[in-house]
Amino acid sequence: MEIKAQHDHSGELILEMGPVTFNLPHEVVEALSNVITERLGEGESSSHQVLQKKLKTFRELANKMAQVDDMVVQKFAPQVSPEQLVTITRLASGEVLYNKVVRNLSKQNQRQFEEDYAAMDKITEAQACLYMEQLIPFIKQAAQEQKNLHAQKS
Repeated sequence: MEIKAQHDHSGELILEMGPVTFNLPHEVVEALSNVITERLGEGESSSHQVLQKKLKTFRELANKMAQVDDMVVQKFAPQVSPEQLVTITRLASGEVLYNKVVRNLSKQNQRQFEEDYAAMDKITEAQACLYMEQLIPFIKQAAQEQKNLHAQKS
């Protein structure tokens, strides 16, 4: 369906949609514009709130990963992409997870990780969420391995 919009001589907006014609005074057009702008802003703020909530949860997961045994980190680190590993270490509080990852990599992989970490200093919140969502199965596996290790020690 074709929609035509034009202003008449008095400044009203005329919308033609097929056989239907709407005459909209300037005040109505302005009010519609305000409503649309407000609704678009609400969508942005709600999606931002969802993103912040996800990041908070992912930070908690990263901090829990900082508490796992070195043997679990040794298995975990090679399974994930460099972007994912950098993201989880950046989300963790302090340098605990970073140091644990570095300590449990081979010398060559340590250098590569340190280079990746330095190069990826501008990960967006959306990218961080994406990488962390991809990491969930690996984190679950690491948590299970940690649980098994503690069960063996007891």
